[in-house]
Amino acid sequence: MNNIRRCSLLLLFIVASAKTVFAQADSSTITPTCVSCVCSKDATPAGVMISHAHSKGEWMLSYRYMGMTSKGIQQNGTNISNEQVYNQYLMSSDKMQMSMHMLMVMYGLTNRITLMGMVDFNRSTMNMNAPEGSAHVHNGVAMSSGMEHTMKASGIGDVSLTGLFSIVNSFNHHVLLSGGISIPTGSVQTKDNSGERYPYMMQQGSGTWDVLPGVTYMFQQNKIMASTQLYSTIRTGYNSVGYKLGNKIAINGWVAYRWFNWLSTSLRVEGNAAGRIQGTDSDLYIYSEPSANPANYGGKAIAGYAGMNFYFLAKNKIGIEGGLPIYQKLNGIQSSVNTNINLNYTLLF
Repeated sequence: MNNIRRCSLLLLFIVASAKTVFAQADSSTITPTCVSCVCSKDATPAGVMISHAHSKGEWMLSYRYMGMTSKGIQQNGTNISNEQVYNQYLMSSDKMQMSMHMLMVMYGLTNRITLMGMVDFNRSTMNMNAPEGSAHVHNGVAMSSGMEHTMKASGIGDVSLTGLFSIVNSFNHHVLLSGGISIPTGSVQTKDNSGERYPYMMQQGSGTWDVLPGVTYMFQQNKIMASTQLYSTIRTGYNSVGYKLGNKIAINGWVAYRWFNWLSTSLRVEGNAAGRIQGTDSDLYIYSEPSANPANYGGKAIAGYAGMNFYFLAKNKIGIEGGLPIYQKLNGIQSSVNTNINLNYTLLF
């Protein structure tokens, strides 16, 4: 909760500072409809969900793909081997892939208020390794000495509804408050073919109603755009299975340049901090594998991204962005993030 309090205080400080600074600006520089200037030159990286509001009556439809691969194992920030994991658990995993397909719609209710809705489809795969000399059943698969198998799970995730409010909207400067809720439509009881429940990270949703506050500042000057953003996910209670995921806080900063009418490039850095899972799923045996232990979730990470946007047919944009880890210190035993890729297609009308 200390992190959440710090996040709230920082949000209030940023908003108060922005109001003070821009209240002193010449009123002639404030253009309530200038949000359209951002949309027409939007260089937002593919991995950024929120960057600006929309003009009254304007719609935006977006398809996004996010993919993450994990390789190797960390224990409290130190690289370890499968053999070291076997000292505590029956199984180990050093490879994982997660993908997310998202559909998002945004609508400019007024020149200052934009509504946003999003739903996603998740797919996760995780390889499992058995130590030499072992013999047991894991997720319906009879595991013997040195054997491997892959867990797979997929399904619809949680639905989010968000409101965006533009509190500063001049030609060069934009400050945007966002607040939303995540509706627990994703399953937390996904099982394998034998009826055994998958571990926490293989589930499709949080199982809880979550609050999604955030604040975004963006600067634009000619062909340059830059932004910094603070946002978080706050869990409001325990789900039907008996646990709640950790709260999350993220800081995001990026800069982009529009080289031509059809091309822009970007650089981005994102830092994340997440708490451990609280509570437990009583159907999971905590020592079967690290992902079945609530203590092996959360931590701190920083990643760097490089991206490109391509523009065509006036109001269509395709974006691609690749990311690599800069710093990771994960709680307990977890697979290390190796690469990230973000793709998106947006249409304004």
